[in-house]
Amino acid sequence: MADVKIVKRLAGGLAALLVAGSAIAPVQAGAQDMSSQINGQVNRAINDANRAAADAVNQANAEWNKFVQMANDTIPGSSALPRNPLPAPAPVPAPAPWAPQAPAPVANGTNGEIHAAGRSYLIWVPRGYNPANPTPVMVGYSAYQDSTENFRNYSRLRESSVGRDAIIVYPRAIGASWEGSPTASTRPGQDIAYVRAMINDVQRYYNIDRRRIYATGMSTGGGMAAVSACHMADLFAGVAGVSGAYYAPVNRGCQNLPIAFMALHGMNDTLTPYYGTTRRGQRVLPVPELFGSYAVRNGCGPGLNRAPLYSATRVSARGCRKGVEVIQVHGSNHYWWYSPSAADEMWAFLSRHSK
Repeated sequence: MADVKIVKRLAGGLAALLVAGSAIAPVQAGAQDMSSQINGQVNRAINDANRAAADAVNQANAEWNKFVQMANDTIPGSSALPRNPLPAPAPVPAPAPWAPQAPAPVANGTNGEIHAAGRSYLIWVPRGYNPANPTPVMVGYSAYQDSTENFRNYSRLRESSVGRDAIIVYPRAIGASWEGSPTASTRPGQDIAYVRAMINDVQRYYNIDRRRIYATGMSTGGGMAAVSACHMADLFAGVAGVSGAYYAPVNRGCQNLPIAFMALHGMNDTLTPYYGTTRRGQRVLPVPELFGSYAVRNGCGPGLNRAPLYSATRVSARGCRKGVEVIQVHGSNHYWWYSPSAADEMWAFLSRHSK
Protein backbone atom coordinates (compact mmCIF):
# COMPACT_ATOMS: atom_id res chain seq x y z
CA MET A 1 0.00 0.00 0.00
CA ALA A 2 2.85 2.38 0.71
CA ASP A 3 4.03 2.07 -2.90
CA VAL A 4 0.51 2.77 -4.22
CA LYS A 5 0.11 5.95 -2.16
CA ILE A 6 3.51 7.17 -3.31
CA VAL A 7 2.59 6.64 -6.94
CA LYS A 8 -0.73 8.47 -6.49
CA ARG A 9 0.94 11.44 -4.87
CA LEU A 10 3.54 11.56 -7.61
CA ALA A 11 0.89 11.30 -10.28
CA GLY A 12 -0.97 14.22 -8.72
CA GLY A 13 2.23 16.25 -8.58
CA LEU A 14 2.98 15.43 -12.19
CA ALA A 15 -0.47 16.65 -13.26
CA ALA A 16 0.10 19.92 -11.43
CA LEU A 17 3.47 20.32 -13.09
CA LEU A 18 1.97 19.72 -16.53
CA VAL A 19 -0.73 22.35 -15.93
CA ALA A 20 1.81 24.83 -14.59
CA GLY A 21 4.09 24.15 -17.55
CA SER A 22 1.35 24.97 -20.04
CA ALA A 23 0.39 28.10 -18.12
CA ILE A 24 3.84 29.70 -18.25
CA ALA A 25 4.36 29.36 -22.01
CA PRO A 26 4.54 32.82 -23.67
CA VAL A 27 1.22 33.69 -25.31
CA GLN A 28 2.85 35.72 -28.05
CA ALA A 29 5.03 32.84 -29.27
CA GLY A 30 4.12 31.10 -32.48
CA ALA A 31 2.44 27.70 -32.43
CA GLN A 32 5.68 25.87 -33.25
CA ASP A 33 7.70 27.66 -30.52
CA MET A 34 4.89 27.14 -28.01
CA SER A 35 4.74 23.41 -28.84
CA SER A 36 8.55 23.08 -28.50
CA GLN A 37 8.55 24.85 -25.15
CA ILE A 38 5.65 22.80 -23.82
CA ASN A 39 7.33 19.58 -24.96
CA GLY A 40 10.57 20.55 -23.25
CA GLN A 41 8.76 21.45 -20.04
CA VAL A 42 6.75 18.24 -20.16
CA ASN A 43 9.91 16.14 -20.68
CA ARG A 44 11.66 17.88 -17.80
CA ALA A 45 8.60 17.35 -15.60
CA ILE A 46 8.48 13.65 -16.51
CA ASN A 47 12.18 13.21 -15.80
CA ASP A 48 11.85 14.99 -12.46
CA ALA A 49 8.86 12.84 -11.59
CA ASN A 50 10.70 9.63 -12.53
CA ARG A 51 13.67 10.59 -10.38
CA ALA A 52 11.37 11.46 -7.49
CA ALA A 53 9.54 8.15 -7.88
CA ALA A 54 12.81 6.17 -7.85
CA ASP A 55 14.04 8.06 -4.80
CA ALA A 56 10.75 7.47 -3.02
CA VAL A 57 10.78 3.73 -3.76
CA ASN A 58 14.38 3.41 -2.58
CA GLN A 59 13.60 5.31 0.60
CA ALA A 60 10.48 3.22 1.23
CA ASN A 61 12.45 -0.01 0.75
CA ALA A 62 15.18 1.19 3.08
CA GLU A 63 12.65 2.14 5.75
CA TRP A 64 10.85 -1.17 5.37
CA ASN A 65 14.11 -3.11 5.71
CA LYS A 66 14.98 -1.14 8.83
CA PHE A 67 11.59 -2.00 10.30
CA VAL A 68 12.01 -5.67 9.33
CA GLN A 69 15.38 -5.83 11.05
CA MET A 70 13.91 -4.39 14.25
CA ALA A 71 10.94 -6.77 14.08
CA ASN A 72 13.02 -9.85 13.33
CA ASP A 73 15.21 -9.10 16.33
CA THR A 74 12.17 -9.52 18.61
CA ILE A 75 10.15 -12.36 17.05
CA PRO A 76 10.94 -16.07 16.44
CA GLY A 77 12.99 -16.88 13.34
CA SER A 78 10.11 -18.94 11.87
CA SER A 79 8.01 -15.77 11.77
CA ALA A 80 10.65 -13.59 10.11
CA LEU A 81 9.34 -10.85 7.81
CA PRO A 82 10.56 -10.67 4.19
CA ARG A 83 12.92 -7.95 3.02
CA ASN A 84 12.41 -5.74 0.01
CA PRO A 85 15.38 -5.92 -2.35
CA LEU A 86 17.25 -2.69 -2.92
CA PRO A 87 17.76 -1.85 -6.59
CA ALA A 88 20.78 -3.62 -8.13
CA PRO A 89 23.57 -1.37 -9.42
CA ALA A 90 23.52 -0.71 -13.12
CA PRO A 91 25.64 -3.23 -15.07
CA VAL A 92 29.03 -2.03 -16.31
CA PRO A 93 28.91 -1.85 -20.11
CA ALA A 94 31.22 -4.23 -21.97
CA PRO A 95 34.17 -2.62 -23.78
CA ALA A 96 33.45 -1.77 -27.38
CA PRO A 97 34.77 -4.32 -29.89
CA TRP A 98 37.90 -3.37 -31.82
CA ALA A 99 37.35 -1.58 -35.10
CA PRO A 100 40.05 -0.36 -37.52
CA GLN A 101 40.66 3.36 -37.66
CA ALA A 102 42.23 3.10 -41.11
CA PRO A 103 42.60 0.41 -43.80
CA ALA A 104 45.35 -2.13 -43.13
CA PRO A 105 48.42 -0.92 -45.06
CA VAL A 106 50.11 -4.36 -45.27
CA ALA A 107 48.35 -7.52 -46.43
CA ASN A 108 48.51 -10.96 -44.83
CA GLY A 109 51.77 -12.83 -45.45
CA THR A 110 53.68 -9.72 -46.53
CA ASN A 111 56.15 -7.14 -45.23
CA GLY A 112 55.83 -3.38 -45.23
CA GLU A 113 56.95 -0.16 -43.62
CA ILE A 114 54.75 2.27 -41.71
CA HIS A 115 55.65 5.83 -40.71
CA ALA A 116 54.41 7.07 -37.34
CA ALA A 117 55.41 9.58 -34.65
CA GLY A 118 58.32 10.95 -36.66
CA ARG A 119 59.93 7.54 -37.19
CA SER A 120 59.06 4.32 -38.96
CA TYR A 121 58.83 0.60 -38.36
CA LEU A 122 58.87 -2.49 -40.52
CA ILE A 123 55.98 -4.89 -40.09
CA TRP A 124 55.14 -8.50 -40.89
CA VAL A 125 51.51 -9.64 -40.89
CA PRO A 126 51.07 -13.42 -40.53
CA ARG A 127 49.33 -15.30 -43.30
CA GLY A 128 46.59 -16.44 -40.96
CA TYR A 129 45.82 -13.00 -39.50
CA ASN A 130 42.08 -12.56 -38.98
CA PRO A 131 40.83 -9.11 -37.93
CA ALA A 132 38.06 -10.82 -35.94
CA ASN A 133 40.65 -12.29 -33.55
CA PRO A 134 43.09 -10.35 -31.33
CA THR A 135 46.63 -11.23 -32.46
CA PRO A 136 49.88 -11.22 -30.43
CA VAL A 137 52.65 -8.76 -31.28
CA MET A 138 56.41 -9.29 -31.22
CA VAL A 139 58.70 -6.24 -31.24
CA GLY A 140 62.19 -6.90 -32.66
CA TYR A 141 65.14 -4.59 -31.87
CA SER A 142 68.20 -4.60 -34.12
CA ALA A 143 71.83 -4.70 -32.92
CA TYR A 144 74.19 -1.72 -32.71
CA GLN A 145 75.25 -0.43 -36.16
CA ASP A 146 72.98 -2.97 -37.83
CA SER A 147 70.14 -2.19 -40.21
CA THR A 148 66.54 -2.97 -39.38
CA GLU A 149 66.19 -4.95 -42.61
CA ASN A 150 69.26 -7.06 -41.86
CA PHE A 151 67.99 -7.94 -38.41
CA ARG A 152 64.59 -8.82 -39.84
CA ASN A 153 66.27 -11.20 -42.28
CA TYR A 154 68.84 -13.01 -40.11
CA SER A 155 66.62 -13.28 -37.01
CA ARG A 156 64.20 -15.45 -39.04
CA LEU A 157 61.36 -14.44 -36.76
CA ARG A 158 59.03 -14.36 -39.76
CA GLU A 159 59.96 -17.88 -40.79
CA SER A 160 59.54 -19.28 -37.28
CA SER A 161 56.58 -20.02 -35.02
CA VAL A 162 56.67 -16.31 -34.10
CA GLY A 163 55.84 -15.25 -37.66
CA ARG A 164 53.17 -17.91 -37.87
CA ASP A 165 51.30 -16.64 -34.80
CA ALA A 166 52.18 -12.98 -34.29
CA ILE A 167 52.39 -9.63 -36.00
CA ILE A 168 56.08 -8.65 -35.91
CA VAL A 169 57.18 -5.01 -35.81
CA TYR A 170 60.77 -3.84 -36.15
CA PRO A 171 61.21 -0.19 -35.06
CA ARG A 172 64.00 1.74 -36.74
CA ALA A 173 66.71 2.82 -34.32
CA ILE A 174 68.02 6.38 -34.28
CA GLY A 175 71.79 6.35 -34.69
CA ALA A 176 71.69 2.53 -35.02
CA SER A 177 71.48 2.10 -31.25
CA TRP A 178 69.02 2.11 -28.34
CA GLU A 179 68.67 3.84 -25.01
CA GLY A 180 70.32 2.14 -22.06
CA SER A 181 73.51 1.70 -24.08
CA PRO A 182 76.48 4.13 -23.98
CA THR A 183 76.23 4.17 -27.79
CA ALA A 184 72.69 5.60 -27.73
CA SER A 185 71.88 8.74 -29.72
CA THR A 186 68.43 9.12 -28.15
CA ARG A 187 67.60 10.84 -24.86
CA PRO A 188 66.49 8.73 -21.89
CA GLY A 189 62.84 7.85 -22.42
CA GLN A 190 62.80 8.75 -26.12
CA ASP A 191 62.90 5.19 -27.47
CA ILE A 192 60.43 4.09 -24.79
CA ALA A 193 57.97 6.78 -25.85
CA TYR A 194 58.32 5.79 -29.48
CA VAL A 195 57.70 2.09 -28.80
CA ARG A 196 54.50 2.95 -26.95
CA ALA A 197 53.37 5.19 -29.82
CA MET A 198 54.26 2.47 -32.34
CA ILE A 199 52.10 -0.14 -30.58
CA ASN A 200 49.19 2.30 -30.51
CA ASP A 201 49.71 2.95 -34.21
CA VAL A 202 49.70 -0.76 -35.05
CA GLN A 203 46.36 -1.04 -33.26
CA ARG A 204 44.88 1.55 -35.61
CA TYR A 205 45.15 -0.96 -38.46
CA TYR A 206 45.24 -4.40 -36.84
CA ASN A 207 43.36 -6.16 -34.08
CA ILE A 208 46.21 -6.77 -31.62
CA ASP A 209 46.02 -8.56 -28.30
CA ARG A 210 47.18 -5.99 -25.71
CA ARG A 211 47.66 -8.81 -23.20
CA ARG A 212 50.22 -10.57 -25.43
CA ILE A 213 52.85 -8.06 -26.53
CA TYR A 214 56.46 -9.28 -26.44
CA ALA A 215 59.94 -8.04 -27.34
CA THR A 216 63.25 -9.50 -28.44
CA GLY A 217 66.52 -8.18 -29.78
CA MET A 218 70.11 -8.98 -30.63
CA SER A 219 73.07 -7.57 -28.65
CA THR A 220 72.25 -3.89 -27.98
CA GLY A 221 68.76 -4.76 -29.23
CA GLY A 222 68.67 -7.41 -26.51
CA GLY A 223 69.53 -4.62 -24.10
CA MET A 224 66.53 -2.67 -25.44
CA ALA A 225 64.37 -5.74 -24.83
CA ALA A 226 65.55 -5.55 -21.20
CA VAL A 227 64.68 -1.82 -21.17
CA SER A 228 61.21 -2.83 -22.35
CA ALA A 229 60.89 -5.30 -19.47
CA CYS A 230 62.23 -2.74 -16.99
CA HIS A 231 60.29 0.37 -17.98
CA MET A 232 57.32 -1.00 -19.97
CA ALA A 233 56.19 -4.00 -17.93
CA ASP A 234 52.72 -2.42 -18.01
CA LEU A 235 52.75 -2.91 -21.81
CA PHE A 236 54.81 -6.06 -22.40
CA ALA A 237 53.96 -9.56 -21.20
CA GLY A 238 57.50 -10.86 -21.66
CA VAL A 239 60.86 -10.31 -23.36
CA ALA A 240 63.78 -12.41 -24.62
CA GLY A 241 67.28 -11.05 -25.22
CA VAL A 242 69.70 -12.83 -27.53
CA SER A 243 73.42 -12.24 -26.77
CA GLY A 244 72.13 -9.19 -24.93
CA ALA A 245 74.32 -6.18 -24.19
CA TYR A 246 72.92 -5.62 -20.71
CA TYR A 247 74.57 -2.36 -19.71
CA ALA A 248 73.70 -1.44 -16.12
CA PRO A 249 71.10 1.26 -17.04
CA VAL A 250 68.86 -1.31 -18.78
CA ASN A 251 67.96 -2.74 -15.36
CA ARG A 252 67.82 0.44 -13.30
CA GLY A 253 64.68 2.08 -11.87
CA CYS A 254 62.37 -0.67 -13.13
CA GLN A 255 58.62 -0.88 -12.66
CA ASN A 256 57.77 -3.22 -9.80
CA LEU A 257 55.65 -5.48 -12.00
CA PRO A 258 56.21 -9.17 -12.80
CA ILE A 259 57.12 -9.92 -16.40
CA ALA A 260 58.38 -13.03 -18.16
CA PHE A 261 62.12 -12.83 -18.89
CA MET A 262 64.39 -15.01 -21.01
CA ALA A 263 68.04 -14.66 -22.01
CA LEU A 264 69.78 -16.76 -24.65
CA HIS A 265 73.53 -16.31 -24.24
CA GLY A 266 76.76 -17.92 -25.40
CA MET A 267 78.98 -19.17 -22.60
CA ASN A 268 82.05 -18.05 -24.61
CA ASP A 269 80.69 -14.63 -25.59
CA THR A 270 83.71 -12.32 -25.85
CA LEU A 271 81.78 -9.13 -26.63
CA THR A 272 79.27 -9.21 -23.78
CA PRO A 273 80.53 -12.06 -21.57
CA TYR A 274 78.07 -14.26 -19.73
CA TYR A 275 79.65 -13.30 -16.42
CA GLY A 276 79.82 -9.58 -17.21
CA THR A 277 82.52 -7.04 -18.00
CA THR A 278 83.16 -3.32 -18.38
CA ARG A 279 82.70 -1.94 -21.88
CA ARG A 280 82.71 1.63 -23.19
CA GLY A 281 83.14 2.82 -19.61
CA GLN A 282 79.91 1.09 -18.49
CA ARG A 283 79.36 -2.04 -16.47
CA VAL A 284 77.82 -4.89 -18.45
CA LEU A 285 75.67 -6.96 -16.11
CA PRO A 286 76.42 -10.66 -15.68
CA VAL A 287 73.56 -12.73 -17.03
CA PRO A 288 73.16 -14.59 -13.69
CA GLU A 289 72.76 -11.22 -11.91
CA LEU A 290 70.06 -10.12 -14.35
CA PHE A 291 68.39 -13.53 -14.03
CA GLY A 292 68.42 -13.17 -10.23
CA SER A 293 66.88 -9.70 -10.31
CA TYR A 294 63.92 -11.02 -12.36
CA ALA A 295 63.58 -14.04 -10.09
CA VAL A 296 63.14 -11.64 -7.17
CA ARG A 297 60.81 -9.35 -9.10
CA ASN A 298 58.65 -12.30 -10.20
CA GLY A 299 58.45 -13.80 -6.73
CA CYS A 300 60.27 -17.03 -7.62
CA GLY A 301 60.99 -19.66 -5.02
CA PRO A 302 64.32 -21.29 -4.12
CA GLY A 303 66.17 -23.65 -6.44
CA LEU A 304 66.63 -23.97 -10.20
CA ASN A 305 65.57 -26.46 -12.84
CA ARG A 306 68.15 -27.53 -15.43
CA ALA A 307 67.37 -29.35 -18.66
CA PRO A 308 69.77 -30.27 -21.49
CA LEU A 309 69.20 -29.02 -25.03
CA TYR A 310 71.25 -29.64 -28.13
CA SER A 311 74.60 -27.94 -27.30
CA ALA A 312 72.87 -25.91 -24.58
CA THR A 313 71.29 -26.01 -21.11
CA ARG A 314 67.98 -24.52 -20.12
CA VAL A 315 68.02 -23.00 -16.61
CA SER A 316 64.63 -22.03 -15.13
CA ALA A 317 63.63 -20.45 -11.83
CA ARG A 318 60.97 -22.24 -9.79
CA GLY A 319 57.60 -21.13 -8.49
CA CYS A 320 57.51 -17.79 -10.32
CA ARG A 321 54.47 -15.63 -11.03
CA LYS A 322 56.04 -15.08 -14.46
CA GLY A 323 58.72 -17.32 -15.91
CA VAL A 324 62.45 -16.56 -15.69
CA GLU A 325 64.73 -18.61 -17.92
CA VAL A 326 68.23 -18.65 -19.41
CA ILE A 327 69.46 -20.83 -22.26
CA GLN A 328 73.22 -21.25 -21.90
CA VAL A 329 74.69 -22.07 -25.32
CA HIS A 330 77.88 -24.02 -24.69
CA GLY A 331 81.10 -23.12 -26.48
CA SER A 332 79.41 -20.32 -28.41
CA ASN A 333 80.24 -16.65 -28.92
CA HIS A 334 78.10 -13.56 -29.71
CA TYR A 335 75.47 -14.99 -32.06
CA TRP A 336 71.83 -15.32 -32.97
CA TRP A 337 71.26 -19.09 -33.02
CA TYR A 338 69.45 -21.42 -35.37
CA SER A 339 70.33 -24.60 -33.43
CA PRO A 340 68.84 -24.31 -30.93
CA SER A 341 66.49 -21.97 -32.77
CA ALA A 342 66.48 -18.70 -30.83
CA ALA A 343 63.19 -17.68 -32.44
CA ASP A 344 61.32 -20.92 -31.70
CA GLU A 345 62.77 -21.30 -28.20
CA MET A 346 61.75 -17.79 -27.19
CA TRP A 347 58.25 -18.21 -28.62
CA ALA A 348 57.73 -21.52 -26.80
CA PHE A 349 58.59 -19.64 -23.59
CA LEU A 350 56.96 -16.24 -24.16
CA SER A 351 53.69 -17.44 -25.68
CA ARG A 352 52.85 -19.18 -22.39
CA HIS A 353 52.65 -15.79 -20.68
CA SER A 354 50.13 -12.98 -20.96
CA LYS A 355 49.30 -9.86 -18.96
